[in-house]
Amino acid sequence: MKKISISAICLVLFLAFCYATSGHLHLPGHGNVEKQNLREAVINHVSSTLSNDEKVEFVGNSGNDYFKEDGEARFSTNVSYYVVSPNGSKVKHTSHIITNDDRDKIIEWKDL
Repeated sequence: MKKISISAICLVLFLAFCYATSGHLHLPGHGNVEKQNLREAVINHVSSTLSNDEKVEFVGNSGNDYFKEDGEARFSTNVSYYVVSPNGSKVKHTSHIITNDDRDKIIEWKDL
């Protein structure tokens, strides 16, 4: 049986690390980061338009689509959210949005 040198093991580990961090390997939880980015982007966008201590509750999204625009990946989806008044009443809203690939920046917003 041949012995494997320490330098060979280090090289293999280094290459595996480089591959994993390059974005080619989707580790567990990868999709959760994008969902969280979308949730935060929607809440921040809507919150910036509210007044009188209203709050935003993100419901979810549907109709997901990826496309390229000017060489950049884009994500298109319909989002639903509640605007909650200080007295607790909720009004549901739906909007169509386009974000960057990471879903952390809203590029286009259209209320439906």
